[in-house]
Amino acid sequence: MISFLNALLFIAAATAIGRALLPRQTVAPRSRGEEIAVSYNLGIATIIFVTQALFLINIKLSFIFWLILALAIIAFIYKRKQAEVFAKSSFSYITCALLILVGFASGLAAISYPLNEFDPIYHWAYRGKILLFEGTPLTEAITGIISSDNFGRVITHPNYPLGIPIIQALSSCLGGFSERFAQLPLAAWTATLPWVLAFGLRNFGPTICSSIAIMTVATPILFVSNFTENGFEDLLNAGTSSSMMLGGGADLAVMSMLTLGLSLFTTSMRINCRRLAICSGIALAGASAMKNEGLALTIVIFIAIVLAYLFARKNNEKAKRKLILFFLVTTMTCTAPWLLIRGQLPAIDENYSEQLTINNVIHFITGGPELIEKSPLAMSGRGEMSKALAEKNANEDNLVPTRRSLVSYAFWEEFTDWRSWGLLWALMLIAIAVNIKDVGRFNMTLISLTAVGGLLLYFLILLVTPWNFPSLRDKGIPERLFVHLAGIILLSLGYAFSQLERSKNKLE
Repeated sequence: MISFLNALLFIAAATAIGRALLPRQTVAPRSRGEEIAVSYNLGIATIIFVTQALFLINIKLSFIFWLILALAIIAFIYKRKQAEVFAKSSFSYITCALLILVGFASGLAAISYPLNEFDPIYHWAYRGKILLFEGTPLTEAITGIISSDNFGRVITHPNYPLGIPIIQALSSCLGGFSERFAQLPLAAWTATLPWVLAFGLRNFGPTICSSIAIMTVATPILFVSNFTENGFEDLLNAGTSSSMMLGGGADLAVMSMLTLGLSLFTTSMRINCRRLAICSGIALAGASAMKNEGLALTIVIFIAIVLAYLFARKNNEKAKRKLILFFLVTTMTCTAPWLLIRGQLPAIDENYSEQLTINNVIHFITGGPELIEKSPLAMSGRGEMSKALAEKNANEDNLVPTRRSLVSYAFWEEFTDWRSWGLLWALMLIAIAVNIKDVGRFNMTLISLTAVGGLLLYFLILLVTPWNFPSLRDKGIPERLFVHLAGIILLSLGYAFSQLERSKNKLE
């Protein structure tokens, strides 16, 4: 019971801190639901940044917990004094009730099972327990790899980001680590997404906001991976296999933070709000703290901002340079503590900075054969390919499928899997086609470039990964990576719908 109350206390603290950071309603209007959803996610990102910064100066988690509660109380009092009036909701009563019901059900689903899958247990919860009991990530339980070949190590990915472990540890400081209730703060990613999107699309009216919200909760993979692929077996076994998206994993967390970051940033550009630009930087840094892919997608967003700015200048719609600068500086500042901590942790064998070389990319993209496996054989699921066999493959066509063909087919399978994705990918193509006609609009161009750039990034990463690709496919790749982009794609759809509506009004 204490663990449950501790988790609720953490959720309340995060929401209070996030609310205090947002500008007044007169500057950025939002409904009560939008305020709670945005505040919670923003508060999570802020808490992670503060915690990692304090880890660097050797402050223990037990002290950080009470400091965060104190900050939350101050934030609550500060916001209460403003006594603001919420804007009208973009959703009807029926839509709002549906979203609350689905969100509540997804929360129950997330905590219906204790942690029982490999990634949630060994990648995240293990380090959450270390943070809870040791008070710091810089301890031998994480840094102590026994030998140079990593054999015998007690942690599978020592330099994975600490966002999820920090959330779980802070949610367990009073009642101890509960493998059920430590997931409670992680249950809100899918539930809050419709309101985060509604905030980013508020300017386009209630019809578009409601349409995107319904599409969000109707996208099956945001709840269970490979939904109905095996009848309803995956749904019934959710949480006992690798099919559960809700709960102790980090993929939905990356999706949520990326969506929040772009929703806040595009709104700041629209209303010229420096405070929202800073908040968006905090949110994007939160994505980097959830998974390594969050950091990679941050770089994609930086590139997309530069390109969108250039396109906007060409069309006499100058982006606001100061807001972009505040966003970039805040993102880098809030990401820095994790990068400094990461530099003190052991690297892992899927270090993509070593794999992502020009030679490797050219080798695979031109249809070259599989290279000798560099991953542990126990994980690759087959014998190591000898150098002689690799050379033989180079001289014989179709002996072993090329990595290029394997990755391309996996992408095609996901793009055509309506049971998991609904109409998301088909609508994304429509959105790109619509948005490209108005490429001079900064926000529209930024979101579209981020979605396309994210897909290209993941194609490139899977092209050079040292892991055996068929084994990765069995573990839910690339669909688990594509989930990161779901909120951004839905955001781009909102912009496309607004463009279509604008064109229709012109014709009338």
